[in-house]
This record gives sequence, structure tokens and C-alpha cells, in this order.
Amino acid sequence: MRWLRAGAVLGVAVAASGAVLRRHTDEDDTSRWLVVTVNAEPDAVAGDPRFTEAFAAFGDDVETRVAAAPGERGTEVAARVRQAPARATARMAGHDPRQDVRRTLRDVKSLLETGDVLRTDPPTTGKPTPGGALVRLFTRRAGGEGRL
Repeated sequence: MRWLRAGAVLGVAVAASGAVLRRHTDEDDTSRWLVVTVNAEPDAVAGDPRFTEAFAAFGDDVETRVAAAPGERGTEVAARVRQAPARATARMAGHDPRQDVRRTLRDVKSLLETGDVLRTDPPTTGKPTPGGALVRLFTRRAGGEGRL
């Protein structure tokens, strides 16, 4: 019984240290480049008014770059926030500007490849159900960072 208790304590300690380590690396990684690959030529992407309009709303707060993707497989569009606020400040305010940059990159990719911003289908039922609430929560969450 003592081994079982010791194993449980060790498991909780490992999980907690992993969460702290992940949180620490997220704080230090605030200015990393966010990149998407677009199926188009670099000149076409850089000269497209939809690309410049999408990032114009950010002004000088966001830096962008356009380069050929490795292996001649389209174009890499990269963006990053020039000076991201501290992670704790962003959490307190309830908003992280990198989420807007991620969403804009996805929208630009969709616009340049298909001509429209693709969204998920609306719910098929008008009745709010617990399962539907869960799906809506996951859909909203995935729209930000792209992971659940």
C-alpha cells in the first residue's frame, strides 16, 4: 500500500512540474514567429491587397515576412507581435494579441487559397444541449490557438 501511495505522489509531482515547465517556456516565447504555408507564389502573396489589408489593422504592432517555402512548395507567410505583453498581463486582461495574429494568418491563408474565409458550419439544431455547448466551446477554443 505504501508503494501505491508513493507512486501516486510521484505521478502528481511529475505532472505538476511538467505544467510549471510548460508555463515557464510559454512566457519566454512571446515573440516567436507564427507561420503558415500558402499554396501560391511569393510574389503573388506579397502583392495581393487582401494580404496587406488583413495585417493593416495591426499597424506597427505586428511584423510580417513573406518567403518561398522549402522545396518550392508555396509561400511561407510569417508574423509576430513586435512587443508582446507579459503573459500574466495578457491573462489578467483576458486577451492575448498573438491569438489575433494566429487567426489573421489562418484567414489570410484561406483567402489566398480559396478566395473566402472558411468557417465551421453552424449548429444544425436550435435547441441548446449540453453536448452542443461542449462543441461550441471546443470550436471557439480551436479558433484561437488551433488546438484544444
